[in-house]
Amino acid sequence: MENRPGKSRSRPYSDESLDAVIPSFPTSMRSFFDQASESSGTLSVLSLFTNEDTNKYKRAIEFLHNDNDFLIAAEIGDEKMLQILLNRGANINDKDHLGRNALHLAVCSGNQHAVLMLLRAGVVVNIKDHLGMTPLSLCLMRRPSWRMASMLFDHGAALMPRLTPMDTGLFLQFVMMCIPTREEERILRLLVEKGAVVNDPDAPGGRQSLHFAAMSNNIRLINILVDLGADLYAVNHRNQTPKEVAAIFNCKEAFGLLEQFEELCSLIVDIDEDALLGSTSRNIIGDNLKRNH
Repeated sequence: MENRPGKSRSRPYSDESLDAVIPSFPTSMRSFFDQASESSGTLSVLSLFTNEDTNKYKRAIEFLHNDNDFLIAAEIGDEKMLQILLNRGANINDKDHLGRNALHLAVCSGNQHAVLMLLRAGVVVNIKDHLGMTPLSLCLMRRPSWRMASMLFDHGAALMPRLTPMDTGLFLQFVMMCIPTREEERILRLLVEKGAVVNDPDAPGGRQSLHFAAMSNNIRLINILVDLGADLYAVNHRNQTPKEVAAIFNCKEAFGLLEQFEELCSLIVDIDEDALLGSTSRNIIGDNLKRNH
């Protein structure tokens, strides 16, 4: 499993495959900054360059945006220039050659102050570029930030509907690419809070988030998803539960953990759950029991 989405796969998917189509987008100079520290909300990509490199970067951005100063300022996270241009009445919803507006570009710059400035100015937040990516999509897939995702949600960002039956949707895409780090766990919980469906009946091939966690032997992710209410007994298009998928892919740790969860669900029938379990675990296990009986 890749940490970040790459090029779209063109090969056909067999009935045996658990792969899913994830909309991709071309790499750009911004992709070199994915590992930059996010500790400062005012981080600008320009701070990562020497003076000579900065000039080259600026020239490249100017070429891409046809000298549109507003988009250029958003791309490099120049909040001072953005404010000047806003005061001059710039068209806040201009788009670049990929259909991205200033908010798309500012999100990629990593400058949270610039993003907040654009949100307050009224830049459209729920807009897809030519490749189906919203500012929220880019926030999660390029440089995941709970704070920036929260800002976008606070200003009206929404989880957009699927484009096609094979579109995995943003939540499953994020599940497939996250480690998860503590930051990514916070984002997973935020997405569910904002309406992401953990047990999605319309997921392509019936493959749920827990199936993907199982096939990648991701113990931490399995624990998080179960805590979020993932169905232990959900089946994919081949009628396989997450535990069975773990067995097929020889993911022994995932198989063992999922087996423990299933055993705990079975034991709960004969024990005093109020005495043994906390309310959160009790509700999760109770929900899984109801689905299995």
